[in-house]
Amino acid sequence: MASNKKLCWTEADVKCPFYLADDRKKRSISCEGYTPGADVVSRFRTLAQREKHMGRYCVGDFSRCPVYRCVYLNRYGEEE
Repeated sequence: MASNKKLCWTEADVKCPFYLADDRKKRSISCEGYTPGADVVSRFRTLAQREKHMGRYCVGDFSRCPVYRCVYLNRYGEEE
């Protein structure tokens, strides 16, 4: 499992199937949306908060991510 202490994540580190992209300058993470044709963008107040989220969910246990759970539930209609 990935360590959430790393300071900078890359796309190669990401395991979440709903991840689309991230932007360090905007402190954001883009994911597939809960409906076809939609995306979810999470913007963080600090880069450190974004990196912590990525370490915890995107490259770690993505099944516990609030965005993942919402997308999964709405696309597949069941809890994982």
